[in-house]
Amino acid sequence: MSLIKKCYPDHHLIPKLPPMKNNSIIKKISIANNLKHFEIKEIFELGGFEFSSSQIKAFMAGSQNKNHEKLSDEQFEGFLNGFILYSRGTLEDPTLLPRTIENFIIGLIEAGNAAAIDEIRCLIEDAKDNMDSVEKTE
Repeated sequence: MSLIKKCYPDHHLIPKLPPMKNNSIIKKISIANNLKHFEIKEIFELGGFEFSSSQIKAFMAGSQNKNHEKLSDEQFEGFLNGFILYSRGTLEDPTLLPRTIENFIIGLIEAGNAAAIDEIRCLIEDAKDNMDSVEKTE
């Protein structure tokens, strides 16, 4: 018996949703991460694809829009690979600050969220103190 049948005896009542299209997934990822068009363009570049701003807008346009452009599986894979690099940085350069952290902090500054900036400052100071104490014990 499958896990779904075991956990959800009325699973046949759950409506089946059509599979999401690549464009819809990118749109949802972009909204969830508050990505702007220039950041999406940069993510594609990190994934090995060069697109103009108008092409990015065409990918983000609804399927009913005349400018809508369908995203291929290869382009979608490039976006996901680029998004990984954008989010955590490269494995070769782990000292590089991931862009998502940088953009998040910039967003806090632009929003005037001084309390959050102070909290981040305290976290950084605590981390430095911890690193210094570890170095002294070695």
